[in-house]
Amino acid sequence: MEIRNFQNDFENADTPEIRNAWLKIFKKKFGDDIEVQWKNELSIQKGLGIDVIIKTKKGRRYSIELKTRKDVCFEKDYIMEIINHVYDKEDKATRTHLYSYDGWIYTTTAEYLFHATLNNKRNNFLEVIFYSLMPFKNETWKSEFNKYEILFLPTRNINSFQWTINKLIPKEVIKRDALEFWEWKKEDGIKN
Repeated sequence: MEIRNFQNDFENADTPEIRNAWLKIFKKKFGDDIEVQWKNELSIQKGLGIDVIIKTKKGRRYSIELKTRKDVCFEKDYIMEIINHVYDKEDKATRTHLYSYDGWIYTTTAEYLFHATLNNKRNNFLEVIFYSLMPFKNETWKSEFNKYEILFLPTRNINSFQWTINKLIPKEVIKRDALEFWEWKKEDGIKN
């Protein structure tokens, strides 16, 4: 399994091409007459879990977290990050557990999530879902997570190694349980 690098993931998810793709999606969802406020500081994004605030012409503000995934995830279940375990090094036999912290599903203060599947050129989207996060953050839903497949993702940071435990949630379940749900898919379905 390929080990991710958080800094590289962060930089690759916020290119001018991807921002342009996001802007097009925002306009499809909310209309052309919107105000977009990007939260560019890493401390805001990690601390609050808010990547963007969108204000509609009627004055409604949406606090949103943005997630992207690789083209190999096209038309597959969506990740919800549950918990992260941080170790001093990668080697399982000699590492020391430093601490654990809740995944973004519990820590984000954003009301909504846009989750997009990138094309293979990483400059546009193949599909996007938008949904309200609140139902998935409550105590009732915590037991629901046990029903779904686990996806472990390793991440290498500068001075540590992290195992992230994610759950793979079918789009139909997200659509059923979200208070608000919207989706878009590239019409021609070509992955470039």
